[in-house]
Amino acid sequence: MSSKRLLQIAEQIREIISMMIVRGEVADPRVRSVTVTSVKMTPDLQTARIYFSVMGDTTSRESAEKGLAKASGFLRRSIGEALKLRYTPELVFFFDESIERAARIATLLTKIRNEDSEEN
Repeated sequence: MSSKRLLQIAEQIREIISMMIVRGEVADPRVRSVTVTSVKMTPDLQTARIYFSVMGDTTSRESAEKGLAKASGFLRRSIGEALKLRYTPELVFFFDESIERAARIATLLTKIRNEDSEEN
């Protein structure tokens, strides 16, 4: 399968799940603050690795992860109806730590910049 096709399907899945969350189609309140950051497909299109972020502490992260796991059947069925693929991929959710990591780096850089300006 071409990588272009994999990327197209991954982007379509990301858009479908994101829109379902924004429109409130997922009834679970634990999922309301979730942002889908990216989707990666396996080459056989059997599994979609969905990366998400959520603002808050580890409790809200774990809560969102449980909410997404519980809603995965509903989300999978909706994706199957929208995409008309031979097999609807299994949805596996992973927390995307890149946003938190970027915020931590930005904080450290600001701290270093402030220390440098105090020395001068």
